[in-house]
Amino acid sequence: MGVINMNELDKQLLIDKYGSLDVIKDKLDNNYPIQYLIGYVDFYGYKINVDERALIPRYETEGLLEIVINKLKNKANLNILDIGTGTGCIDIVLSKKLNNPNISTIDISSDALELAKENYKLNDVNNVTIINNDIFKYHTDDKYDLIISNPPYVDINEEVSPETKYEPENAIFADNKGLIFYEYIIKESINWIKDEYLIAFEIGYEQGEYLKEYASNYYPNANIEIHKDLSGRDRYLLIYNK
Repeated sequence: MGVINMNELDKQLLIDKYGSLDVIKDKLDNNYPIQYLIGYVDFYGYKINVDERALIPRYETEGLLEIVINKLKNKANLNILDIGTGTGCIDIVLSKKLNNPNISTIDISSDALELAKENYKLNDVNNVTIINNDIFKYHTDDKYDLIISNPPYVDINEEVSPETKYEPENAIFADNKGLIFYEYIIKESINWIKDEYLIAFEIGYEQGEYLKEYASNYYPNANIEIHKDLSGRDRYLLIYNK
């Protein structure tokens, strides 16, 4: 997105921030994300500050939240685990749209969690417990109604758009063809869920059928569904008890 396509307000804000249009143009010419330039995005109607500490929230994740909220909107006091906090955008939307949830959120990046804290404060969210840990080392006796995650899911050998080089690599790429987080969470989540549960993932568009079959090995009696995004691609995996 070039400077010439910005409205005058955004352009003036960026000039105030960076000093000149030349600096802004140079960044854009080098594929620097416009969201980082501006410093925030609108996500599900909420202002989310963004910078290089965390992945930029994308519309696909709004779709995941839409599905989850529609399924759980009539329930109260849900115990929720969000795996991969990032900017905190998922937690903010769930806090606002569900009835008095208790949210725990985990991320390995202390930098991302600091950004998330800023966004919780910005959006007056105070019901989130932050866990700075590696999910592969996480142990808990708590039980959750909802486990939700938009983990890294891009294969390390896959080409990505040039803008992503400014985003944290550990928020984008994952081993085992991008599947390592899903496989671990699906396997371990059996120990983390209540009798009535929903597990909801954002996934890569070519990963759905494999993950559906993989999940059926651990949840043979569950409903396992693949939902599409606005582009018509497989994008969400849901696991819930019948």
